[in-house]
Amino acid sequence: MKNLRIMVILTLLCTASHGQPAKNAPPAVIQSYPLSVTCFKTTTLVFPFAVKSVDRGSWDVLAQKAKGVENVLWVKAARREMEPTSLTVITPDGKLYSYLVEYAPNPTVLTLTYAGSEPSVAMTSFHPLTSNESQLAAVARKVAGCKKRIRGKKAKNAGMTLRLKGLYIREDVIYCQFYLQNKTHLDYTIDQLRFTIIDRRQPRRTASQEREIKPLFTSGNTAAVKGRSEQTVVFALPKFTMPDQKYLTIQIMEQNGGRHLTLEVGNRTLVRAVPINL
Repeated sequence: MKNLRIMVILTLLCTASHGQPAKNAPPAVIQSYPLSVTCFKTTTLVFPFAVKSVDRGSWDVLAQKAKGVENVLWVKAARREMEPTSLTVITPDGKLYSYLVEYAPNPTVLTLTYAGSEPSVAMTSFHPLTSNESQLAAVARKVAGCKKRIRGKKAKNAGMTLRLKGLYIREDVIYCQFYLQNKTHLDYTIDQLRFTIIDRRQPRRTASQEREIKPLFTSGNTAAVKGRSEQTVVFALPKFTMPDQKYLTIQIMEQNGGRHLTLEVGNRTLVRAVPINL
């Protein structure tokens, strides 16, 4: 009888403890980063990974990805004195960037870059990178730190230099390591960046005679090169080869300027790509 009473008491205690509703942890509060925009200038946001999704809280905010560059977002005000609103950006590395957008006639900051550094914006995990994207990012980071292996492949224009430092290959991906240098005091804002295969035998080329190659992944700041600065950028391209009469051309066009850069790489250089391992 004594043992029965003990069992009943234990049963009641277990029932009471499990019967109470579990207290849910309070949701985390994500602080939005203040972002000033205007009608007359473009604000550039550079992310470490491609922009997968953009949500604008109002039609008063204009946002679009840069041409040929997946990790750069251009933001602008659609009208003067717009009401404060929100902007949310999601990247495939599992991060959510939240902004509080306000109008300013003359914003003091026009470029925000998070490539290669921890951003000061609030972020939360969303969906992780796929295994392929994770590998591209890891290899690109390693390539960015490699020493120069290729000499003589460079283009110059009015104080700007574009140099091919190295070519690497892993599985079916070619990693191109570039060096950008700005010797002037004027910031260099990139409008377009294109990889195309062109036939040397065609003096007058048409769009149908050019084959554009879209990068699979980009590592580094591809939005701007600050005055009196230098930086390394890595592009991951799908593996390809070319006949000797064709060449790969890399074109960088300056926004509202004429310091355009064009670099040509032949198949003989391309096939010297060095294997790289993690």
